Amino acid sequence: MAHEATRPRVLISYSHDSDEHRRAIRNFADRLRRNGVDAWIDQYDEHDPPESWPDWMRSEIERADSVIAVVTVGYVERFRRETGPGIGSGVRWEGALITADLYHSRRERAKFIPVVLRNEDAPLIPPPLNLTSWFTIGEAADANIERLTHALLRIPNQLPSELGIPNSSPNTAFHFDGIQSSAEIDAAFGVAAGGDTQESIRRLEALLDSYHGDERAFVIFLQGVLHHRIGELSQAASRFSRILETSSHAALRESSMQRLAILADEFEAHFGDSGPVTAATKWLTSVKNGKKRDVWKNLTRELRLTLAQDWIIANEGHPDLDKYDRDELSEELAVRNPKHPLGKHLLRSKLQVLQNHYRRWSIDSWGAASNPRRVGLEYEFVVMTQADDGILVTGENELLPVYTILMRKVGPDWMVANFGAAYPIPGWPPTSEEIPAPMLRFGRLFTEPEGKNEVKNDNR
Repeated sequence: MAHEATRPRVLISYSHDSDEHRRAIRNFADRLRRNGVDAWIDQYDEHDPPESWPDWMRSEIERADSVIAVVTVGYVERFRRETGPGIGSGVRWEGALITADLYHSRRERAKFIPVVLRNEDAPLIPPPLNLTSWFTIGEAADANIERLTHALLRIPNQLPSELGIPNSSPNTAFHFDGIQSSAEIDAAFGVAAGGDTQESIRRLEALLDSYHGDERAFVIFLQGVLHHRIGELSQAASRFSRILETSSHAALRESSMQRLAILADEFEAHFGDSGPVTAATKWLTSVKNGKKRDVWKNLTRELRLTLAQDWIIANEGHPDLDKYDRDELSEELAVRNPKHPLGKHLLRSKLQVLQNHYRRWSIDSWGAASNPRRVGLEYEFVVMTQADDGILVTGENELLPVYTILMRKVGPDWMVANFGAAYPIPGWPPTSEEIPAPMLRFGRLFTEPEGKNEVKNDNR
């Protein structure tokens, strides 16, 4: 899909609850546009209405990188078709299209993003929208939408626009009063727009000795921005901290402090008690301790279903399975706490596979790599490696193994979505879709449990 420069296209789905609410949504869309998001609402086209609003909605949903659903009581009633004929038909059409896309599409990336005006409205978010991350945007015209904007601008394969600092011209990186950028600085920074951010960082590094004072700090600032863009949070924090230590330029210091605060929030979101690293560590501990039901219930439904289908195929022909319809059986086995008589055999078999796969992992000697690795809006990689400061080289060209776990945020919780860099796709047979994320350089990847189809007969 082609995009305007670096601006992700976003459709805002909302209900026409009142004139005041319509004005608030228009203001919200306008603010997103000012912050680098190509936001669209029906009000932008009302001056020249289409022949068919349902066709317009379908087209806009297909064109959009993301669809924001502004959830209110009125929106939920229309989304669920709980209103009378002719009332809220726009949302009802959108609700049907969104629901069909979520339930029937194999696209696992988060496209539909629920937002609420207040945190206490989160329980209003209807299924299946509540299966993804949600954001609070506030009721006031000046409410803080930075977290949502930041997430939208980090859509994979997009080079995000920057927040909080205006561009002085299309060819200039940033503008700070009193600091004069140069053509060589702009050229070095501009290399990132062609897709080679690391080369851009290297070119800026080569320029450092040519500049002094605030101009040197400005080059360091640009390096920090680029490190942040590609998820290298530790390196970004180091650059912004250097500015606070070496520069007295007020605006440059303020921007660096703002960015350090954002980085701190991102570190907390990744490594904190409610983040994906903690969830992955608890899950691996359950694997090590043989807690098969805890292991199973903390997998996403898609992964549980693919594992159940895989196990049924591996045991095809066994008399205990022949009496069941395989679609019905897989659905019964894929629930978080399977009560089916064959559930204990499935869980025991998969636990053995996972214990063998993660046999090297230890809570005492392994830890998560330092940088969050996002995939879209609701997925993150957790990369587990031996905890001696990254990947260890044990011999010539020999790397110690790492474990890459794909985590998905389902409601407020992080769950294991796969054991490597691919989305699981249920089916007969189940398959997977490789994630087209930026190349992640962390050694050998074990993306499939060894011998995942090893059981043909397990002494039932």
